[in-house]
This record gives sequence, structure tokens and C-alpha cells, in this order.
Amino acid sequence: MSGRSLRWGAFAPQGWKLEYTGWSGPDAWARTVELAELAEQLGYDHLWVYDHVETVPRREPTHMFEAFTMLAALSQRTKTIRLGQMVTCSSYRNAGLLAKEAATLDVMSGGRLILGLGAGWYEREYQAYGFEFLPSGDRLRILDETVDVVRRMWTEETVTFDGRYLHFDGAYCDPKPIQQLPEIWIGGGGEQVTLAIAARRADKTNWQVGLDGFVHKFDVLRAHCDRAGRAFYDIVRTHAPDCRLFDSEADLSAWLDTPEGGSLWGRGDPEEYVRDNFVGTVEQVAAKVQGFVDAGCREFVLWFRDYPSSESLDRFAREVVPRVHT
Repeated sequence: MSGRSLRWGAFAPQGWKLEYTGWSGPDAWARTVELAELAEQLGYDHLWVYDHVETVPRREPTHMFEAFTMLAALSQRTKTIRLGQMVTCSSYRNAGLLAKEAATLDVMSGGRLILGLGAGWYEREYQAYGFEFLPSGDRLRILDETVDVVRRMWTEETVTFDGRYLHFDGAYCDPKPIQQLPEIWIGGGGEQVTLAIAARRADKTNWQVGLDGFVHKFDVLRAHCDRAGRAFYDIVRTHAPDCRLFDSEADLSAWLDTPEGGSLWGRGDPEEYVRDNFVGTVEQVAAKVQGFVDAGCREFVLWFRDYPSSESLDRFAREVVPRVHT
């Protein structure tokens, strides 16, 4: 892929968005492996999974592969592509166990881990699995403490930590990651707390918003960085929209009229969806990507709406990326 001052990522299908409804579990996994290997061959920089255990927008008894198990397996089927989660829910796992899982994955993959972290939001999933769904302020404080604990577990021989929510007493975390240190991406655009945490702790941020929202959050993050005494440009801004490529606007319109395209997983007005996501012809999508690049975005993580087809994954790398420039 060209545009090497930019980085390009793709989600691996895992069933979260019902893309594997009607498949057998083994067939779905085999297809995920094929698409992960293809993404690497096409030159994508990173491969991503969602940290969820049930499907959206409807809860259905269909395949939904678990994030860290997937990445551990894919680390053995790929060689160069980096591996991340968009994003790990900080209250789904003990933070020490998370640090251990992530460090193990970094070693298994030869130093390719990206750790995405967020506060969590899917209340029905919490309920179904018996996770305690604390108020948003508490979940955000857990996120803040988790970033601290994970980095300490990766760098210190033993960790003792007595926070408001997390407590460790001389914990070990070996082996340490190969990377010093793996990137931590903080996902979420909450302007009062999440972006303040990102200003202090994130290597990179991710906001899944339209271009106007991206520019606005850019300014909010800058203000938080000023208050935290951190250089704003130390933090890389990233974006993770949906993507699907069409040969013509007529093909796009026809897709929007189908149940699969028109429902948009309950995401509201189709015109807003098309405006805010990388959906359209090659020329239209390239122009949208360029708008984000011009606004300061440097990395993209794409969910391809035609999964488990490989068409948009392939065409984006071959036809869109060469049209985008910094």
C-alpha cells in the first residue's frame, strides 16, 4: 500500500455485526483466517477485533469469536501485521490479567501488540455476562487506573497498587512485552473525562465520528493537553469508520434500499450514515479519507460492510489508498 506516512488498518470479521449468521463456527473461523492473511498480503498495517461477546444490533445466538483468543490464534497465522482491539473494555477483565494477556500476545506475535482501551458501554452485554455495570464516572476511573497499572506491569518487576478500584500486592507480569512499550490507544470521545484521560495517558486516540465531529474533538483534546502540560502532537489521532465501495451511486442507492444496507444496524438516517462513513464510489471514498487526513488524522481502522466478502478490503487497498496524500 502507498501513502506510507499514513497507516491503514482493517477489522477481522468475528461475527459481532451478524456477518456470520448462517455459517458454521469452523467455516466462519476459516474465513476470518483467510481475510486476516489477505489484509497482511495487501499491506494493511494493523488488524483489529472488537472486544465484545454478544452481537449487535440484535442479540442473536450466532458466532461471536472472543477478542484475545482470536488475536492469539491470528498471531500464529500472520507475520508482520500489527494486532489490536477496538477497544478492550477495562472493566471486563482484572487489569493485571489484561496486562498479562497483552504481554503474552506481544511475545507470541514477535512484538506486534497494540492495546486499545475504553471504559465500556454495552450495558445488555454486561447484564448477560454478570459484569457489574457501574455508572459512567466509575467506569472511566477504572479505565484511568487500568492504563496506569498495565504500563507498570509491563515495566516493573513487581507492582503494588492501591487505587480506588484496583488493588495489587506485589504482582509479577512476566514475560514482559518485546516492545518497549506497546502502544495504548484510548477509544471514546467523551469530552470532559475520556479525552482528559487520553491527553494524559494515550499514545493514540480513536473517535468514530463524522469529519465535523473529528475536528471538534481535535480542539477539545488540544485543550486537555494544554491543561495536562503535554505536547498535543505527541498523540496520534485515528479514525475507525465503516467502509464499503460501490461502482456507482446507483449501486449505493440500491444497497441502501435493501434490508442489509437500509437498516444500517439501527444507525439512523442513511444520508448521515453515508456522509460520515467511507461508503460510496472509489472517488467519493478517497475524497472522504482525504478530508480526515487534511484534518490531522494519521491512521484508519476500517470495518468493511461487505464482510465476509473480500471485495472492499481489496479495493480500498488497491484503489483508494493510492489517491490519498499527506
